[in-house]
Amino acid sequence: MDTVIMFTPAQLFQSVLAICGAITAVAAAAAVIISLVKKAKVPNEVQNSRLDALEEKMKTHDSWFENDDKRLQNIETGNRITQKALLALLSHGIDGNDVEGMKHAKEELQHYLIEK
Repeated sequence: MDTVIMFTPAQLFQSVLAICGAITAVAAAAAVIISLVKKAKVPNEVQNSRLDALEEKMKTHDSWFENDDKRLQNIETGNRITQKALLALLSHGIDGNDVEGMKHAKEELQHYLIEK
C-alpha cells in the first residue's frame, strides 16, 4: 500500500468534467421522467375534477327528487282523504244513513287540513 497515485492537472480537470457531465445527464434524465409522469397524470386530474362536479350535481338532483317524492306522497294522502270524504257523502246522499262514516271522514279531513 505504499503506492502513490498521481494525477496531472489535465487528468484531474477531465475527471471533474466527467463527474459534472454525469450529474448533468442524470439531472436531465430525471427532468424528462418527471415531465412524463406529470403528463401521464393530467388526464386523471381532469377526469377527477369532472367526476367531482358530476357528484355535486347528482347530490343536488337527489335532494330535488327527495323533495318531489315527499310532495307527491302528500298529494296522494290528500287525494285519499278527499276520496273517502266524497264516498261518505255519496253513501249518505244515497240512503241517508252512514252518519258515523261522515263523522269519521270529517275528522280525517279536518286532521289532514290542520296538519298540512
